[in-house]
Amino acid sequence: MRVYHLRVREEYLEYIKSGEKRIEVRVAYPQLRGIKPGDKLIFNDSIPAVVTEVKRYETFRQVLREEPIKKIFPDEPSFERAVKRFHGMYPKWKENRYGVIAIKFKLLGEGR
Repeated sequence: MRVYHLRVREEYLEYIKSGEKRIEVRVAYPQLRGIKPGDKLIFNDSIPAVVTEVKRYETFRQVLREEPIKKIFPDEPSFERAVKRFHGMYPKWKENRYGVIAIKFKLLGEGR
C-alpha cells in the first residue's frame, strides 16, 4: 500500500469531508500512474481516504461522459463548465501528454 498526498482547493475539501465528492480527477502524472485500489490518500495533510477504484481516460471530456459529474463537482456545473474548470486547473497540453485519471475513494472510518 502506498500513500499519496493530494492538495485540493478548500471548496473541494469541504465536499470531500461532507461525503459529496467521491471522485478525484487529475492529470495522470507519472507519480500517480501506479495508484491502485487499497492505496491511501491524504487530502491537504488532514483528510485520510482509501482508493476504491482507478480509471484512466484520454481526456477530461471522456471522464465527464463516463463518470457522474455530481461525484466530481458536487455543485453540478454543466458539462461544458466542468470541462472549463478542468482546463482552468490544468493546461490542455498536460491533458494531451499524460492523459487523465479518475480516482474513486472513500473516507477512512466510513462504512460506505
